[in-house]
Amino acid sequence: MSRGLPLASFWRRSLQFRTVVITVLVTVLVVGASGVILLQRITDGLVDAEQRKALAELAAGRSIARTFAASSVEPDPQSTIDALVADLASRAGKPPEYDIVLQPSPEAPDLPAQSTDLVSAQSLPPELTQAVQQQRTTAWLRADVQYADGSSQPGLIVGAPVNIQGYGPYELYYIFSLDDVTRTISLVRSTVLVVGVMLVVALGVLALLLTRHLVRPVQQVSRAAAALATGDLSRRIEVRGEDDMARLAESFNTMADSLQSQIEQLRRLSEMQRRFVADVSHELRTPLTTIRMAAEVVHDGTQSGVAPSERTSELLVAEVDRFDQLLNDLLEVSRYDAGEVVLADEEVDLGFLVREWVDSLRPVAAEHDCDLVVRGADHCSVSCDARRVSRIVRNLVVNAVEYGSGRPVEVEVRCGPGQVAVSVTDHGVGLDPRDADRVFERFWRADPARKRTLGGTGLGLAISREDARLHGGDLTVMGARGAGCTFTLVLPRRAESPVDPDRPLSPAEA
Repeated sequence: MSRGLPLASFWRRSLQFRTVVITVLVTVLVVGASGVILLQRITDGLVDAEQRKALAELAAGRSIARTFAASSVEPDPQSTIDALVADLASRAGKPPEYDIVLQPSPEAPDLPAQSTDLVSAQSLPPELTQAVQQQRTTAWLRADVQYADGSSQPGLIVGAPVNIQGYGPYELYYIFSLDDVTRTISLVRSTVLVVGVMLVVALGVLALLLTRHLVRPVQQVSRAAAALATGDLSRRIEVRGEDDMARLAESFNTMADSLQSQIEQLRRLSEMQRRFVADVSHELRTPLTTIRMAAEVVHDGTQSGVAPSERTSELLVAEVDRFDQLLNDLLEVSRYDAGEVVLADEEVDLGFLVREWVDSLRPVAAEHDCDLVVRGADHCSVSCDARRVSRIVRNLVVNAVEYGSGRPVEVEVRCGPGQVAVSVTDHGVGLDPRDADRVFERFWRADPARKRTLGGTGLGLAISREDARLHGGDLTVMGARGAGCTFTLVLPRRAESPVDPDRPLSPAEA
């Protein structure tokens, strides 16, 4: 029992072992059945040939025996019968193919009998002699022949009654040795056995090689899948050829690449989520601290009967506004992450929209000694979500004013046949080109020590780029340290026609 369990387990687990064993067993059954049928057909064919030859010889012998005595010159019946048997035996060739027994029928027991030297009447099977005597016709039988020297061989015995002219009823028997037929059958049997064994071994080896060739890729896929399950995302399968197994390997590698990409993306998203939560906590702590302090001052003044100062009220209102803006931005970010943002497209005059927002921000710019300059197309029709595009323009202008160091901020509107662009350029502290992509990260700041003077939440540029890409456009930035920077918003004139952000509008198109 203990030895059978590992074999049973190996049988269940190994496809190659099962395939080879089943192939060998089926081959053994097919070859065995084919060998038995082939051997039987050959045996029957050889015996049938001997039987036809024996019957032909018997018919010729009966014909000779009927008239032999009339032409014989022997002086007595025994000599005549001896001469007849000798004449029939001379036709057997050398070495003789058969022996002869000639004996009288039971109704004439006194007639002389004779046979060739190696056989006698005792060599005849009783059932054969009874069949000849009772049916009075030709009969034959396969049996072991007992010879006078004590040996025996398989043989075919045919017999028939014959009436010898001038003597009476006799029984003539021809005894054919089947020793050559037996040797031939034995040779065929051994040949079939050897060929069958060779065929079984060859098919077993062939099945082993084929299943090894076919199962190996499956085993590689299994091992690679197990490695992926344990976290080894770098595991791949070597692709060889262009057959089905090669396509299986390619499909697995494609799946593994996609899985690795998805997992890495999830890791990045998880890291971004953790960082986002930390940044949100930090951003919320500042207004909450200010609100708490202002509330305490108001509370203390209320307890002492002293009205709160104007500065305290301003701080309280400003931080509440900032807190409200931060919550709105967080809700907007959550909508983008959930994929629930829907555009409200309408025909908008982008030139008028930009100038309207720039005019509304001039008081803010004046507080920072910053001059706002608008150039470009006065009128430019575009299909977009006016609220989101306005928010982008406002964020870009406010950031340019805050980081422009009191220098002029230039806003340019360019209108092309397929896309439009709005550029906002400041001449302030600038931006390291290496940080160009990080500008649009949530809560990222080039200078963490720099205080936001216009109440930004750190999410404006991130939301602006999402808004731009939602329209099928993009928001990019170029700049250098100490030389200011330029933010460029590119939008398609129709929402169904994505823009090429790498192809900025030329002055001629504007």
